[in-house]
Amino acid sequence: MAVAFFPGQEVARGDLDIFIKDSSSTPTTPVSITYALYYVDPGPPESEVLIGVDPARVPVNPAVGEYYAALMIPVGATVGTYRIRWTIQEAVGTPFMQVVQEFAVVVSGTVVASPYSTVEQDMIDCLRVMLRDNNPDRNYHFRPPEHEADIGAYNRVFGYVWEEAELYQYLLRGIDWWDMFPPRTYVCTIAKLVNENPSWRTAIYYGAMQFALMALAINWVHEEFDYSIGGVSLSIEKSSKYESLKSNAEGQFDKAVEAKQRTVKFIRGLQQPKYGIGIRSAFGPQVGRGILSPRNFL
Repeated sequence: MAVAFFPGQEVARGDLDIFIKDSSSTPTTPVSITYALYYVDPGPPESEVLIGVDPARVPVNPAVGEYYAALMIPVGATVGTYRIRWTIQEAVGTPFMQVVQEFAVVVSGTVVASPYSTVEQDMIDCLRVMLRDNNPDRNYHFRPPEHEADIGAYNRVFGYVWEEAELYQYLLRGIDWWDMFPPRTYVCTIAKLVNENPSWRTAIYYGAMQFALMALAINWVHEEFDYSIGGVSLSIEKSSKYESLKSNAEGQFDKAVEAKQRTVKFIRGLQQPKYGIGIRSAFGPQVGRGILSPRNFL
């Protein structure tokens, strides 16, 4: 999870830490671990600018398997987002792995305003919980197929899979998709949804999950590969698994749509006056009061 520091603040143990453990959760010491510090230029396009001239800084190692970046945020540091890229080698001859941590430098005493309202932020947070993206350090584990005993517990995820802006867009697309199915209720914003039909939020979550998982499946289509050399093969294929999860979310969404169609029609039926409707108002009270004589009364 990203953290924030003030200009002039010292970054010490407990701030930007990384813990190296094996598959049995025992702290272990890699043969090499360094880090590089970057400023994230928002652009567009977004780019990373190396801070200093050393791309291989040596972290402090206070205990076995524990490392942290010891930094002093300059007084004149640019306010914005920064990244630390850790480079880890488990043993001599093994591939280098990279882990990314993100933090921000903010002006002391200022509060960064969220671009989302309270109800929007609440739905973003709930969607993140449903996607199991609320606690990366606890929920995500990297289990490579080789040297598993030594590097199985390296955690390569220090940030969320989905950014808040992405989840917000998935929620809006879910609302659009929901409103498209008859009967149309013109629920076009999160605020309108929460104020008028809060019981529909779960359905919108499933709709948003479809788009979130489909986006992740698209990413993995580009990352999949089969590799074989010297009798050792490696195959990475995850897009079908995310597609399966997407299908499950679609099933829940479709059930909710069916309930919406029955419920909305039933509620609108109750809104029709039970008595006092004449011939001209047979299609609804909006047509007119009708003729209420005994002969023409329906």
